[in-house]
Amino acid sequence: MKTRGFTLIEVVVAMAILGVGLIVIIELFSGGLRLGRTSEEYTQAVSYARMKMEDIALAKQLEEGQEEGEFDNIFRWRMEVKKVPVLPVEETTDFKPPVDLYQVKVIILWKSGLKERSTVMETLKAVKAQDHAAKT
Repeated sequence: MKTRGFTLIEVVVAMAILGVGLIVIIELFSGGLRLGRTSEEYTQAVSYARMKMEDIALAKQLEEGQEEGEFDNIFRWRMEVKKVPVLPVEETTDFKPPVDLYQVKVIILWKSGLKERSTVMETLKAVKAQDHAAKT
């Protein structure tokens, strides 16, 4: 008499394949959640950087240097302002441009899990020169 059914080896192999498949699926879901959280953090960081850039755009005057601060207990910012020569440095002339050009860099930093993440936004801003402002 011959009975039909699965052997023990076939059952063990089927369970192993099922186990590997489930582990892969669970890992895909957790990776998707991780990427979603990271995307949300970057979106928030860019939003904070835009807010800081709007503050700078409204400023009448800028000074060279660095400033730092915090938005909340997760995100912090650093701003670097450097004056950029409008005219080529090697040429000497008596002409004074009516504006000063500044390079403004806003760096947003935050800790995500064990990693330190950051995003940078950079722009140039023309500000009425101090010499001309005093004369007018």
